[in-house]
Amino acid sequence: MYSARDTRQHQRWPYALAVIAAVVIYIVWALVHPIPALPPSVNQQALSAQAQAGKIQWPAKGQAAVGILNTSIIETHGKQQPMPTASTAKLITALVVLQAKPLADGEQGPTLTLGPADVALYNSYHSQDGSLVQVQNGEQISEYQALQTMMLPSSNNMADSLAIWAFGSLKSYQQAANQFLEDNGLVETHVGKDASGLDPSTTSTAEDLVRIGELTMNHAVLASIVGQSSAAGIPVVGTIKNVNQLLGTNGIIGVKTGNSDQAGGVYVSASRTTVNDKPVTIVTALAGASGLWEAMHDSLPLIKSAQANFKPVTVVQQGSVIASYKAPWGQTVDATASKKIQLSVWAGSKISAKADLKDIPSESGADQNVGSATIAKSAYNNSLSTPITLQASPGKPSVLWRLTHPF
Repeated sequence: MYSARDTRQHQRWPYALAVIAAVVIYIVWALVHPIPALPPSVNQQALSAQAQAGKIQWPAKGQAAVGILNTSIIETHGKQQPMPTASTAKLITALVVLQAKPLADGEQGPTLTLGPADVALYNSYHSQDGSLVQVQNGEQISEYQALQTMMLPSSNNMADSLAIWAFGSLKSYQQAANQFLEDNGLVETHVGKDASGLDPSTTSTAEDLVRIGELTMNHAVLASIVGQSSAAGIPVVGTIKNVNQLLGTNGIIGVKTGNSDQAGGVYVSASRTTVNDKPVTIVTALAGASGLWEAMHDSLPLIKSAQANFKPVTVVQQGSVIASYKAPWGQTVDATASKKIQLSVWAGSKISAKADLKDIPSESGADQNVGSATIAKSAYNNSLSTPITLQASPGKPSVLWRLTHPF
């Protein structure tokens, strides 16, 4: 017969077996369950660099600015105080008219029929010794030809005629133009009494004039017009010539000259250079020179120095540690750049690459690709990147670590 003690011992066996089974199951699970992927810790310092400072040849007189088309880069010199724009105001006129009366590249657009009011404008500007293009009562001229006439020989009378045609009156044009300026963040620019800029009530700064020049060069129709040295077939006058005498020299492809007694000389230029095997457009503005000749003469060193103001910089060094992966059992593995990323940038600029890295399984091996570092495409560089690879395997955790770190 079983004693009471034997009965109790017999009853304990199932519990003991259950405990043993649970321990065995835990040990097996702890040793074989998957370890979560290891996240990267990025070394941001290895992904950025700053180019050496450059030197812009600023004019001795007046205010100036330089910008790179389709970037936020702009540098200024002198007090940026609004002052009369003279004929560079016609850049605004052209942009605002084309916003109201759009033209596709290659189109002539609608026809303007000029009347007595347009002849009166010609006579008025003639009496003020302003820039002119002769017109006749009943003359028919296309919108595109009117733009050429306004921009190339800088016809004051055609600027007003074009604005009145598009908006009904100079007052309505003024309202539309100032709204356009506000919409484009050109808060230091104001359009006054006329569309030609001869009246000193139209004012701007060199910085705003650079932005206006950039808007012009980003408009296919206007960029084409300001790059023309001459135009033939214009009604009444035949061939007209561009008063921008620097056009075609030193890479200059536009934009507009201006001069008046109140403004002195004003010059907005667009020039083309090559950076990182990519064409780049630089826009400069000089306002407040003694006259137009001085404005253009003093703009040349500014333009040339801006074209040379790109410096090579290595943003990512080959072999630099871009990220590290730390295993929870203590081992740390570096991931490095497979090659360098080098390019030319605007002098003094800080440029950064962006790391795109993935979590890695603990069994990853040396030389495994874990992502890339990339510099995005910009106005003066194409997209550049380098693979990022592991330098070693994270290794395997010990049995003890697995048993003591179940989660």
